[in-house]
Amino acid sequence: MLGRVDPDRVTTLRPLAVGPVPGAGAATLRLPDEWRDRADLGYDRLCDAHFTAAAPGPAPSPPPLAAADASPVDSPLRRVRDLVELAVTGGRRAAAEPARDGDRGAHAAVLRRGGFATGADLYAALGAVAARRPRDAFGRPAGDDLDRYAAQWLATAVYLNGTEAALRRGLWNR
Repeated sequence: MLGRVDPDRVTTLRPLAVGPVPGAGAATLRLPDEWRDRADLGYDRLCDAHFTAAAPGPAPSPPPLAAADASPVDSPLRRVRDLVELAVTGGRRAAAEPARDGDRGAHAAVLRRGGFATGADLYAALGAVAARRPRDAFGRPAGDDLDRYAAQWLATAVYLNGTEAALRRGLWNR
């Protein structure tokens, strides 16, 4: 198989072309002669008749057991992603709630322990900007700093996308 690495999806290979297994003895693919033992997956259409009933191949291995820390749900960056998405879907008030002072410090500490110091700073800053609502003497919203909130959200989202892309590239280069 000839394929292209998909850098946006960890351990994903996009197949482009296939051919019979060399040196397998038995035929693994029955392709028409004009294809010259190669199938271009973007052009040629494979059907059941092209495959042998008992094509040799490696036995499927069970998926590796992942550690609890490797789960994307438990990833420190997941906290940043949740806050960025909540800021979009729920707005400023919703983003301020999970980033309260006590929670903000605990989440930032988890990010720092994971080696994401910039992520911790941006997480705390987005929560602080979301929670800060200037008010006039009568308690009404006054002089709202929407530009600052938008800029802080954008900085956090750009950091998150760049960091996740770098982590994906790092997994491919192992």
